[in-house]
Amino acid sequence: MNVNRIILTVCITCYISLFPGALVAQKISPDDLVKCATENNLDLQKLAIEGRQAEMDLRNAKASRLPEVDFQTSLSWLSKPMIEPIKLKAGEFGSYDIGGTSILLPAEDMILYEGMENTHYEFKFLIDQPVYTWGKLRNAVLLYSKVFETSELIQESKRNEIRTGIFVYAHVLYYIFLIENCISEQITDAQRLVDIADESFKNGFLLYTDLLNARIRIKELEIAETELREQKEQAILAISKLSGKKDLDADDLDFSNLKSMEEIIIRQSDYYIDSALKFSPELKMLKELRDISELKIEISRGAANFKPDIGLHLELGYSGPRFPFVEKDWYGQDSLGLTATVALQTKIYEGGKQRIQIERDIEEQQKTYYDYELGLEAISSMINESILRLELNRHNIEYSRLLQENDRQQIEMKNTLFQAGSGSEIDLITEKINLNIHLIDEYKESIDFFRNYFTLKGAAAIAE
Repeated sequence: MNVNRIILTVCITCYISLFPGALVAQKISPDDLVKCATENNLDLQKLAIEGRQAEMDLRNAKASRLPEVDFQTSLSWLSKPMIEPIKLKAGEFGSYDIGGTSILLPAEDMILYEGMENTHYEFKFLIDQPVYTWGKLRNAVLLYSKVFETSELIQESKRNEIRTGIFVYAHVLYYIFLIENCISEQITDAQRLVDIADESFKNGFLLYTDLLNARIRIKELEIAETELREQKEQAILAISKLSGKKDLDADDLDFSNLKSMEEIIIRQSDYYIDSALKFSPELKMLKELRDISELKIEISRGAANFKPDIGLHLELGYSGPRFPFVEKDWYGQDSLGLTATVALQTKIYEGGKQRIQIERDIEEQQKTYYDYELGLEAISSMINESILRLELNRHNIEYSRLLQENDRQQIEMKNTLFQAGSGSEIDLITEKINLNIHLIDEYKESIDFFRNYFTLKGAAAIAE
């Protein structure tokens, strides 16, 4: 039994040495979560369905220009046909003599028309082809083409939004972990201060209010730790919802490829505005809506009064009393016919509704121009504000780092004095707490920095 256990242990050890990552859960990077979102995000799946519906509408509009072909067939049985046979009896038209011989007209009984039979078959192909519709069909195809392109832009905008959200929450979680470590160290240092204060209070060197202040500080840190834990859970839930990946845990995330602030270069606002003008799906959507409004005007004008639609109607029919290829003498009794009709239809008067519709479409077109300008203005404003905030974030982070450098110098000096017996442990611990406070300030400012950074990239439609 022991030999088998030793062999099993050796095999496991060799497997782990050969494949060190085999028994370690694979970490998930923000890029992996973005790829996961393309397949699992519910909003994207819904938009994909709407995109396919828009494509179907486009295909339907194209099909409207093609002829419609219908087939009709009927079988009738008459118990009493309406038309009786037409017969001529011998001599009904009189007679004439030829050489003493009387000849009857007609000479014998004749059947001129046998009358309707009891059965009647009819097969008919109906073809309707629009010929000229004042551009309504052509413009409808262009309109639905724009609608389809708009649906694709909506999906692209949603993908950009999801990507921005995933990267923002990834940075939030990364800095929350760092803040947790700082708070944990603060609680340890604050507990030591409470112990010192409690001992000093017992020896009569400290007031009770000072002891209470130390205990209150610990409770505040514990509350901050609880609030931070809640924020972490909310961030995990948000990133799980965006990516569509269920049962996501904070330990599953890989932060190794996240950029630091020093790696990020912030350019002038013109660079980001030019990028938005070229690549922003939101601005492209506003342009498409502007084009759609123009096409609606053209369609409404094509449906105005005294603008007739011209169409061709064809009927190719085959009918008779004998079923083709089955009954005898069907080719002699049945007949084939073709009817061609050119039809015109136009509105004469409808109370002015069409004119009102055209005026409304023109107003809608003007609105889309304003929507585009307002959209461009909003994106430009967002870009400029993000750049200013990023600059302020950098200054605040640099300020926090200067304070940290001063804190470390103070810690080193206070530690030297404490070790020499001429310094106070309380002063040393207080400086350690101050260092963690300034570290937390830096991490909070870093969260705000990356939130503004990805907002800037999203507004400018710049991919990673």
